[in-house]
Amino acid sequence: MNQLKIIYMEMPDDNKKTKTKDKTKKIKEKVGEKTVGKMTSDSGNTTDEINNFKKEIETLKEKNLRLLADLDNQRKNYLKEISEMLEYNNKRLIKKILPFFDSYESAFQVNESLKSPEVEQVLAGFRITLARFQRDFFQEEKVEEIKVVPQKNLSDYKTDEIKIELSEENDDYPEGTILQVSRKGYRYQGKVLRPTEVTVSKKKS
Repeated sequence: MNQLKIIYMEMPDDNKKTKTKDKTKKIKEKVGEKTVGKMTSDSGNTTDEINNFKKEIETLKEKNLRLLADLDNQRKNYLKEISEMLEYNNKRLIKKILPFFDSYESAFQVNESLKSPEVEQVLAGFRITLARFQRDFFQEEKVEEIKVVPQKNLSDYKTDEIKIELSEENDDYPEGTILQVSRKGYRYQGKVLRPTEVTVSKKKS
């Protein structure tokens, strides 16, 4: 009897086994649901984070482009200022040199009237020096003479290229005719550096 009882107690209960399986299944299902939910939640969070990163990257790109544009503008302004400063200094230097040319031009004109061989020998060396200076310095710096031809009218030239130094009464020419060039004018890089000074005719009063 005792042996039968022991055997009975050791035999598995099918109902209990089934219930245990059901409980285990439910627990697994619940755990699975939680896991899936968590994965879905994590996936949503990851997507949001990626979108935020993308927005931050776009913002940084825009800031970088603005900085590059600002730097480029600063570079252009800096180069422009340097160019203007160099142009200003070159113009000052050339204006200081021009009076020496004026003096030699006057000496050449005086000697043309004197016809002195001795003076011409002295001036010949200056002619060579000035010609070389004009060739080497003026051409390099883009300095050119404003060509003004006597007996032409002032209207043949731009107003900023001509400066009237004297007006002489003369009925042989129409009023405003250029009678003489008193001082040569020059351009620097295409702009008038110094106008040509002239004597023009006017009608007798």
